[in-house]
Amino acid sequence: MTQGTTAALGPDLRVTEQGGVFYLQGVLNENSELALLLSLQAPLILNFRHVERFNSVGIRNLLRFLQQWGQKPLVYFDCPSELINQISMIPSLLGLPKPVAKVETLFVPYECTSCDHEAEILAPLSEFAAVADGENAPAKPCPKCGKSMEVASDTFFAFLEA
Repeated sequence: MTQGTTAALGPDLRVTEQGGVFYLQGVLNENSELALLLSLQAPLILNFRHVERFNSVGIRNLLRFLQQWGQKPLVYFDCPSELINQISMIPSLLGLPKPVAKVETLFVPYECTSCDHEAEILAPLSEFAAVADGENAPAKPCPKCGKSMEVASDTFFAFLEA
């Protein structure tokens, strides 16, 4: 692929290359063919911001791709919370046979206990490094009421313990 080109990875998923980053867009499902990505050079930088949905067969297709990709480095950007939940349940989504992918940025689900506002906040994973040591994730100000928002799930960062 060349700079700025878009390629179909099936009828529901596309990839566009911009500045060495490969932006996935659409739905990762049973129709997703990720084999086109195998010809790309490592480290492969994937941005998941515009993946609208992941189904179980799409996750299986991603696992198949990772197995074929092998031990070459991967970098994940703008991971939706849905993908992070899948990584927590299936650590192999960071690479097979052993982890090679590094999550750089992710959408973290926050909730405000004062006004019940919920928001997914994009942040660098480095901001949550202490969570792996048992500390709480940093609070964020609520955009609605200004009070403190907390991470919505106690298990959201389970993948850090792997």
